[in-house]
Amino acid sequence: MLTLTRKTEYAMIAMCHLARAGQKVTSAREIAQTHGMPLPLLMNVLKRLNRTGHVTSVRGARGGYRLAVPPAEFTLDALIEAVEGPVHLVRCTNPAKNARRCTLTKPCPVRGSVRKVHDRLRAFLSGVTIADLAFDQESFQAPKVVAQ
Repeated sequence: MLTLTRKTEYAMIAMCHLARAGQKVTSAREIAQTHGMPLPLLMNVLKRLNRTGHVTSVRGARGGYRLAVPPAEFTLDALIEAVEGPVHLVRCTNPAKNARRCTLTKPCPVRGSVRKVHDRLRAFLSGVTIADLAFDQESFQAPKVVAQ
């Protein structure tokens, strides 16, 4: 079963929250309380996203976080990679693990097919942005920009 980890789920929720906040600095505590998340896990996720340059942290009494990347350019693939590391459908799609050798069976009868599925999954995840998630028309209306 393919399932996103809790860290990735919290990261998605937090990034959507920050996308909706625009350039407003939002505390981790506010995000955690708003969405019922454990603060320590959320803090770890936000620190990791800060290290990867996806969010900016602001210190001080009114400190917190804001997106450092436009939500329309921040893909789900990049989010998962920032939080968990690169997406690998199966072990043989991980180049760091000597993908030329199958550890399950010799010769592997599905390696080529699985590689195609893996590539399609990565392409799909690269096509979904934080803006897509945060401003889904059915669940949230994006703020209207007033021309000056």
